[in-house]
Amino acid sequence: MVTSRQDTKVTVIGAGPAGLGCAALLKQMGIKDADMVILDASTVGSSFKAWPKEMKLITPSFPSNGYHQTDLNAITPDTSPGFSVGKEHLSGDEYAGYLNSVASHYEIKVLENTQVIQVEPQPYDHFLLTTNTGKRIYSQYVIWAGGEYSSPRMSAFEGSHLCVHNSEITSWKECEEDHYVVIGGYESGVDAAYNLASLGKKVTLIDNGGEQESTYDPSKVLSPYTAERLSAMANSHLVELEQNFSVKQVLSSADGFRLVSTNGKAVVSKGIPINCTGFDTHLGPVHELFKYENGLPLVNNFDESICQNNLFLAGPKLAHDTVLLCFIYKFRGRFALPCKVIGTELDLDMSILSHYKQAGMLLDDLGCCVTQECFC
Repeated sequence: MVTSRQDTKVTVIGAGPAGLGCAALLKQMGIKDADMVILDASTVGSSFKAWPKEMKLITPSFPSNGYHQTDLNAITPDTSPGFSVGKEHLSGDEYAGYLNSVASHYEIKVLENTQVIQVEPQPYDHFLLTTNTGKRIYSQYVIWAGGEYSSPRMSAFEGSHLCVHNSEITSWKECEEDHYVVIGGYESGVDAAYNLASLGKKVTLIDNGGEQESTYDPSKVLSPYTAERLSAMANSHLVELEQNFSVKQVLSSADGFRLVSTNGKAVVSKGIPINCTGFDTHLGPVHELFKYENGLPLVNNFDESICQNNLFLAGPKLAHDTVLLCFIYKFRGRFALPCKVIGTELDLDMSILSHYKQAGMLLDDLGCCVTQECFC
């Protein structure tokens, strides 16, 4: 392996919506190609390509830019996956195609199949990054935008190794048994149950909660798209809903798999149980450079690590107190904050930020996310 070193100003780790969104903004600020490196352990949009074939974005896309309304799934104000793909709810492959179009339009050069395996803080708040290819990068700023899809929650209960995580499913057509238990009643769990039932499979959907919270926040309750699908299954003879069932243990049994709850109740799954319990927080090689509270990384008002200067976080693990920024249309509003810091210190053109503000993609006051009334 040949080792080489590159000196740069900004390194963005991850070429998903967060990484490309930040890179596109910095490009519009006038950053030079030599001053920014974008790395991805796989390819542009690879997490979306890895979705089950039938999975779609839960937030709708509309090509409404002409009315000064930014597409909910866009990562820049002047692009629209709804327009480019011609669909309201895109599949993972289709959204990855949109991300590649954004990279091409803004001339964002991504070093694909380049995994960062170590990030070492250096004097004067710089970093030395080591990659699996032998390439080493000396950088003044690092934006971690590695997403969460590579860290599925695989040990939420005893015997979870007997299950298959929904992120490991290529297509629900792979499931050949006539009955499955799906663990988790949130977005991915309902999606799994819906697609299995659409194939004529019987499904037991188990949820460890009861009634939904009284809140508008889709980070805590089902989106309308998913709630509609769940309602459509309510009268189906194929789907049975088990609420207040918290899985304690999964066991192999003569007739398949036995799932036991914390209160002793049990259900049986003929096919391998589908684990839809979400993803863990692990920020790869920068994990130790953040402090955590309630399992989420702590950042300042510019989404910078509170214990490491010049290290910024972008993407679905971004949170401020009780505000979870886990959907694209939420965390995209924060792209401007680290880019504003970087742009100011590198003397870039900041005028583009007014366009982002007008498009609703500069969320610098999170107060609106805490209290939002909706009367009907």
